[in-house]
Amino acid sequence: MNTATLMVAVILLAGVLLARANRRLGFPALISFVAVGAAMAALIPSLLENVTPTVAKNLSYVAMAMILFEGGLHTSMRRVRRALAPALSLATVGVLVASALMTVIVHLILKLPWLPCAMLGVAASSTDAASVFSVLGNTSLRGRLADVLEVESGTNDPMTFFLMTVLIQWSRIGVPHHSSGFLHVAVFFLLQMGVGILVGVIIGWAGRFLLTRVDLDTVGLYPTLSLAIALLSFALAQSLAGSGFLAVYTTGVVIASGRLEQRFTVVRFHEGLAWTMHVLMFVVLGFFLVPRDFVNISVQGVLLAFAAISLVRPMAVWLATFGMGFSAEEKWFLAWAGLRGAAPIVLILSAVEAQVTGYIVLIEIVFFIVIASTLIQGLTVQWLAEKFELVAETPSESILDLMSLTRETAVVVPVEIAAESPYVNVRLQDIPFPDHTLCYGVVRGARAIVPRGHTRLRVGDHLLILAETCQVPDIHRLFASEPVGDAAMLP
Repeated sequence: MNTATLMVAVILLAGVLLARANRRLGFPALISFVAVGAAMAALIPSLLENVTPTVAKNLSYVAMAMILFEGGLHTSMRRVRRALAPALSLATVGVLVASALMTVIVHLILKLPWLPCAMLGVAASSTDAASVFSVLGNTSLRGRLADVLEVESGTNDPMTFFLMTVLIQWSRIGVPHHSSGFLHVAVFFLLQMGVGILVGVIIGWAGRFLLTRVDLDTVGLYPTLSLAIALLSFALAQSLAGSGFLAVYTTGVVIASGRLEQRFTVVRFHEGLAWTMHVLMFVVLGFFLVPRDFVNISVQGVLLAFAAISLVRPMAVWLATFGMGFSAEEKWFLAWAGLRGAAPIVLILSAVEAQVTGYIVLIEIVFFIVIASTLIQGLTVQWLAEKFELVAETPSESILDLMSLTRETAVVVPVEIAAESPYVNVRLQDIPFPDHTLCYGVVRGARAIVPRGHTRLRVGDHLLILAETCQVPDIHRLFASEPVGDAAMLP
């Protein structure tokens, strides 16, 4: 028990430290956790007895749901509408084209049966926008590129998981040779997507109502509530034969599209949770790597990784976005920004659990594709955006990012207006605030008031004053007040 706890602590600590390296080095440092997982499996042979393929798959499904929910929280309905047509085309036509092309290439290089090749083709078609934006940092992309990448990554995962489910089923019962079998697949697709969207919207609306209207005693309970909402959406859709991944992503989008009192707390919690889930997925991938086989398959792995990055993805993007108004530079960028992240790992773990023919080879090839995509594309996607002049001059849309710019010096100073205060019944505009400070909120009882110059203060009011750290004593002297709690750093 102590050993397992120590291992988890070390992995999470390293994950947090590498989150900083992620920005400084310019590429997602999560890939180092593949080596951590491989080392753990080699040093602790009993580990694989506990982390079976079934356990790994179930764990990875929950992790993927959390990653998609966090992605949905960053994607409002406005962004979805703006990017819907190209994103859906990339998530359907693009995935089918990429999967088909990759299947043929895998078959030619590895000489495996068609079904395992198709599974690898599907796994290699899933993209991860979180990896792209972790590399781009605060850089804004011109036009609707960022929206397309975000929505595509959230919608192509349900598509690839649907295809993988069908392929695994065919590996067990055989590929249908008559039209009724393919009709069943079409009905299954409509059921998966329809139920997923319906459950996602319903739970999203209900979740938004709870997060907005329920007054919890502790702010820290709002992330717990949002986590419960995400798990409910995923589990309910799966129970109803729908796509839990589409449901949980849709739930996140619906919640993000409305007013949310504790938005900052909820979003930041899920960002940290999603990062932890990424760490978990890369460690699990390392568990199932066999170093000896890994070396033997290295040449084929490099060839397939090169094909997935430089041939398959560009062709799929150009076909899926034909006639949609994108310039050649924008299409090349969309192709190059299709980084692979946690999704291919989760997808291939499904094949590992089903023990399809050549599943060991498949997971090692996925390793090559994910690592090559993360390193090669991750190191160059920022440069390509600047090269093609696709970087917008406007700052990032995220107000949370803007708030973090001054967090080292800017603080929020709470001040209570006591009965003996000289500013009772005085207008805010008549109070000699120190230079470069701002009263941006007045809390009166259970009500928050947006302050105006003519707002008169009452006994018991609490002012929220934005100031620099060095000005805190001046503010307390001005109001002749004792500190109310500690000055809080901007989040």
